[in-house]
Amino acid sequence: MSQALHKISVELRSALLAGDHVLADRLVNEYAQAAREVWESLPETERATSTLPQQASELLTWAHEMTVVRRAMAGAQLAVVQKAAHYSPVNRPTQSVQFRG
Repeated sequence: MSQALHKISVELRSALLAGDHVLADRLVNEYAQAAREVWESLPETERATSTLPQQASELLTWAHEMTVVRRAMAGAQLAVVQKAAHYSPVNRPTQSVQFRG
């Protein structure tokens, strides 16, 4: 794997682990472009034995799985917040209080 591809893959993993999906989206596009450039620069004989397709597939599969997991976690957290808001005193009807001065 080229140095540029390795660097982008590390940055992509970090972005996904941090939940920075905007950066991750940009890095996926950068990775795809860099992988395409590396692939096109390889002679036909090297393409036959290159591990690039496998490495790219593994990285993008991991990225997809991580995104699914993060989305599920966010959904679960949202459900907890919504449930808590349902029981929050702010959302309960209260009797009006009159002040006498």
